[in-house]
Amino acid sequence: MRTNVIGMVFCILVSTACSNTTNNYAQQNTPLIAIQEIPIVISPPVEDFIQKMIQEEHFTGVVLATKDQSIIHAAAYGKAQEGIPNKINTKFHVASITKQFTAAAIMQLVEQQKISLHHSINDYLPLHYQSDQWTNVTIHHLLTHTSGIQDYAVTRDYYQVEKGFCLGSTVDVMIKEAMPKELNFSPGSRFSYSNIGYTLLGQIIENRTKEPYSVYMKKHLFDPLNMTNSFIHTPTYQCAHDEAVGYRFDENLNQHVFDDIVSLPVTQPDGNLVTTLQDFLKWTHIYTDTTSRILSDQSITEMTTPHVPNSFSFRKAHNPRYGYGLNVTNGVLSHPGYIVGFRSHFIMDIHHNVRVFVFTNNVTNNPIHISSGIHTLLL
Repeated sequence: MRTNVIGMVFCILVSTACSNTTNNYAQQNTPLIAIQEIPIVISPPVEDFIQKMIQEEHFTGVVLATKDQSIIHAAAYGKAQEGIPNKINTKFHVASITKQFTAAAIMQLVEQQKISLHHSINDYLPLHYQSDQWTNVTIHHLLTHTSGIQDYAVTRDYYQVEKGFCLGSTVDVMIKEAMPKELNFSPGSRFSYSNIGYTLLGQIIENRTKEPYSVYMKKHLFDPLNMTNSFIHTPTYQCAHDEAVGYRFDENLNQHVFDDIVSLPVTQPDGNLVTTLQDFLKWTHIYTDTTSRILSDQSITEMTTPHVPNSFSFRKAHNPRYGYGLNVTNGVLSHPGYIVGFRSHFIMDIHHNVRVFVFTNNVTNNPIHISSGIHTLLL
């Protein structure tokens, strides 16, 4: 009985707090898509939950939660750099959340009839990256992690990697190392998460457009959507004062320290996006708002189709599936990201019109715990 009462009281608190925050903000009559700058908005139950995650997992980063056309919670926590706190508009590396952007670029080329989803990738890769092992591997297979191509390893003698990001000829040798290897399974027969699949998609984008991947993404994705604070981390990258740097929590020192743990190297198309909550909010409108699209309805449908079963989604009890660069499960789009110093997770619940974005510059915490917990609160 006591548990039921507590549950009822908590539900009332959530409802009241969210209602008050929502109503105050909704009075501005500003649709989410038109918001020029995300304000600080605090929902007490959400804030209490985040403070719990700070205590338990040492969370640092930024959080945005929206429902319908209202911001329920928007706040920043911890430090971006030494002496600089995280702010709502701080730029974060979001790791594998990048993959949906690469998928969108591929769909633009499909619309332009420069590539076909179901033709061999050898038809579109540069000659020096074509492999006899990949004759039956299609772009669809790369997008859905069903190619069977062996992924690159955590460490190799030839790697030139700085804080997880590939430099020099590392990507070239990674691909050439994979080319002669037999596939792990027949293309299309099962799901196996593969970063190198998206590395190859980036090569296809560059080969078919004759533009560097980072340049193409700016011209054809970021600029049209007015994502002015987003870019692709390239080998010449220099961290600016308005960006977060990556940490982990050291239990012995009882403080956050620079993350120096060896991690999987990151290539541009599989995990090098730097963005903000504001810009990512603009991005997610492509899935629901036809007036803000850089893709056709057909392409959006293809990206958000639940193509293959996977165990990669946070909704493991709901028959999770994978689309193109996205987990797609019963109307919920999501994806995690994890690189040296940074983790991220986003949830876009289309049926309930809920968005939750968590970008963190501390790999000790798990952003899925935070995003899924907030998602549950908002429902």
